[in-house]
Amino acid sequence: TDARVALMNVEYWSGREEAARAHAKAVLAEETGHPQASLVEQRLSSERPWTAGVAYTWDWFDGERSPWHETALSLARETRLGSVILRGSHAERFRLDDQLIELEAYPTFRAGTYAYVGVGVATKSDLYPDYRVGVDLYQSLAWGLEVSGGYRRLGFDDPVDIYIGSLTKYVGNWMWTAKVNYVPSGGGEDSTSYFGSVRHYFGESGTSWVGLTYGHGLSREEVRNTGDLVQLDSDSLRLELDVELTERWLLGLSATGSREERTSQETLWQYTFGSRLGWRF
Repeated sequence: TDARVALMNVEYWSGREEAARAHAKAVLAEETGHPQASLVEQRLSSERPWTAGVAYTWDWFDGERSPWHETALSLARETRLGSVILRGSHAERFRLDDQLIELEAYPTFRAGTYAYVGVGVATKSDLYPDYRVGVDLYQSLAWGLEVSGGYRRLGFDDPVDIYIGSLTKYVGNWMWTAKVNYVPSGGGEDSTSYFGSVRHYFGESGTSWVGLTYGHGLSREEVRNTGDLVQLDSDSLRLELDVELTERWLLGLSATGSREERTSQETLWQYTFGSRLGWRF
């Protein structure tokens, strides 16, 4: 791997972009998350820099509760400084509907150091918060480790602050992650959620993956709407598949089951199914 990385750097700085891209993909196929190879691949991703996507999520609750339907359209652009994503989401539940417009960016500062910045606003604030702000900072360490810290603020009637920390370990084409979300309430009822996940990357370019996540606390790692804050003491299990079908087409599938134990009430079950389709151009 070290020899291939050295060749990749030589090809990159010599201006032979196609050869550098091939070396970067080969390194990532063997060692997922390699910071230098990830940076070179990102800077050379101008062949098809745009990705248009459509996603659909369906949440079903037992006890004849109203389901949640959400559809999202997105447009992403890969740049030498990182990716930028514009997304519009439409949700329906309880005979209500709402829309959320989001802009996200993943700027890279140097090999192994990058960030996430996201802002969003709702059109009605019936199902989504008035606004949503998020920021994360990621740093690669030695021995295939990566740490991150982040913050979210959701502008509901009572604003919600979420503090996030994670530790990731890359082993070949496996990625292991431990994550914690802390939600202070200000009234002595703070909430802490824990998540553990594993991903296996595969395929010629090493970008396709299958993953499994267990969570205790919030039903979702990334809180975006009113439904995501309902379950504060639940256990969930999520299976995900993200596949590069061709050089242009991307497919993502996910299935989640959550169980919430409630005082003096029956156990609440929630099942979530999601699908994503993307096209590069």
